[in-house]
Amino acid sequence: MVNQNILLTTVFLVIVNNCRVYSRALTYAEQQIQLCINQDGTRQPLIIDTDSDVDDLWAIHYVLNVPTIDVLAITTAIDGYTKPLYSGSNVLTFLDLIGCSNGVGVGFGATLPLISAGFQISPALLDALDTYITSPTCLNQSVNIFLQPSAFSAIELIKLTLKYSKVPVDILVLGTMTNLATAISEDRSIVSKIGTLYFSGGQFKPLSNFSSLMPNLTIFNYLYDTETLPASPNAYLDIFAMQRVATSGIKKIVAMPGSTQHTLPVNLTQLFETLKRMNITLKPFILNFISSLAKCQNATESDMKWWDNSAAQFMVQMQTNNSQGFCRQTKNVQSLYIMSADAHQFYGQGVIDTDMLLPNASGLVNYTICTQTDSSIFLAEFLTKINSEKLYSCQHQYSQRFDIRLQQCMLKYDSAVQPTNMAKTNHFLTPFFLSVYLFLYVTYFLA
Repeated sequence: MVNQNILLTTVFLVIVNNCRVYSRALTYAEQQIQLCINQDGTRQPLIIDTDSDVDDLWAIHYVLNVPTIDVLAITTAIDGYTKPLYSGSNVLTFLDLIGCSNGVGVGFGATLPLISAGFQISPALLDALDTYITSPTCLNQSVNIFLQPSAFSAIELIKLTLKYSKVPVDILVLGTMTNLATAISEDRSIVSKIGTLYFSGGQFKPLSNFSSLMPNLTIFNYLYDTETLPASPNAYLDIFAMQRVATSGIKKIVAMPGSTQHTLPVNLTQLFETLKRMNITLKPFILNFISSLAKCQNATESDMKWWDNSAAQFMVQMQTNNSQGFCRQTKNVQSLYIMSADAHQFYGQGVIDTDMLLPNASGLVNYTICTQTDSSIFLAEFLTKINSEKLYSCQHQYSQRFDIRLQQCMLKYDSAVQPTNMAKTNHFLTPFFLSVYLFLYVTYFLA
């Protein structure tokens, strides 16, 4: 009888705990919308948030070809490296060029950053990639001008996708955290629907690596002039957004730090040798696309790294618990980000190992980070996936795409059902009543 008591009590606590994850029960109308969407339950749902840089599109291309993932939406962060109109347009154009023109909804996002008015992104960080897809000096591709973005904005799409997904949704952020931070600020309840947050970038340096945290006013490296080196741009460009997301209560955050990404250089000799060794022949556009980043950015090959697609591949490795993946070593750390406008040379830097020197530091956040990589394994996996052209997340018909179904179902039930059925909320399915029912059940069998 004692063992039975323990077993039933454990079951009771597990169910109550799981019920509490979704703190607010859906109304009757919202339940109908969720059922109406008819979401694929066999793959891990994912939202990709991107600043539309070239390496972001490498990452998107890779993820679309992963069979275990269902990309529900792609959202774009404006003013990362392109002007507002081009950010989402470049994603739409790229999807069309790889054969995914109607498979995934693209939501245009918020203008960054979340900092107060007066902070401006340096023009040097913008414009260079606006037209890299169509530029004759870069990819020189034609554009389908009839491509349409999602009817939802990026922030709407994030909030509604999380709300109506039947299971927690992973999020892969390949740019700044602006869109996600705004979505969470507008609706805190969505935090419980985020599975794991994966982030490309960020710095996680021991506090001892900084010779001094005192302001150095002789260094005129102000926020609006240029990024703080060697700060990770995805963190630096909207450090407030990163801080807000990190401390929002998301249970698991995984990052591919900038320092680790720099151990994965874009070595074109290695690229072509790997293609030959694996007997892979990429389509001309794809081969040109993954080998032309230096040319498109007026940079040299030595400046290029496999930035965001390394974060995407690390995500898949973590999701599938693959011990043979390219990330050979991970580390669990606690980090905070320096946000003082006075310490110009440190603004946007993340620090770890603060327990000894700063035992009372507030705002520490748990991260799992990759600290060691194998470039050969990485490149083989990346090339294999993009060459497969399976595009698993693009196999939906337009009418069955997640954001289109979401809109259709909201139009059908949100207006027609909710006004007349507000009293029909299934309170008998709320965590409280489930707890009561289970308690009575346990009491009955223990009597």
